[in-house]
Amino acid sequence: MALTETAELDVGEVTLACHAVAFGILSRVFYEAPHPELIRDLAEGVAGGEWAIPSREPDVHRGMELLQGHFDDHGADEISGLSTDFHRLFIGPGRLLAPPWESVYLSPDHLLFEAQTRAVRTWYGRFGLEAPNLRQEPDDHLGLELAFMLHLSVLGLHAVEAGDPGRARELRSAQRTFLTDHLLRWAPLCLSRVVEHADTDFYRGVAYLAAGTMHEAGAVLGVEGTDKVRLTA
Repeated sequence: MALTETAELDVGEVTLACHAVAFGILSRVFYEAPHPELIRDLAEGVAGGEWAIPSREPDVHRGMELLQGHFDDHGADEISGLSTDFHRLFIGPGRLLAPPWESVYLSPDHLLFEAQTRAVRTWYGRFGLEAPNLRQEPDDHLGLELAFMLHLSVLGLHAVEAGDPGRARELRSAQRTFLTDHLLRWAPLCLSRVVEHADTDFYRGVAYLAAGTMHEAGAVLGVEGTDKVRLTA
């Protein structure tokens, strides 16, 4: 069953479905170079001032404001400036302004393919996933870690639909631990660099939106100290 086809869900299912949509869009925005289909999907995702996860979180609202301003000015078909910004921030050439890999922020020497990469790879394997470019590209890319949160949300939704509360609890625990041990430890640093260095309201907006989404998901899952992920003062 597609997420968009779910009907008459209970609160747990609604929450999981919303998390899946939000993490799915955000994972693509940070992992894929901008292209028309991706930009249109995000434009639809923020249309009418509503995000996939209903929230009063200030970072979500700041992100929505910036994205709506961008789409008001440029529409959903202009990608030339976005492509330049994406490469400056995440790809290169030259010094990256917001490196998108966990090990850069948390390893002692700020290098790629460090212990954090291997730990994330182990997490993926536990739940049947493998990074798309294994051992050629670090597994701990922000987009891939957000995609893993999408994967756990979808598995949790399937467990609830199947009437398997034990499996659903296991998956909620996995999301809580992965947020605590990985995403919430480094993603705020990366996203704050995006806000500081991006030339476009598009990437500033998605940085705020990602921070607010992780804060909201962490609060729902019972993660302590989620305020540290906030980018707004």
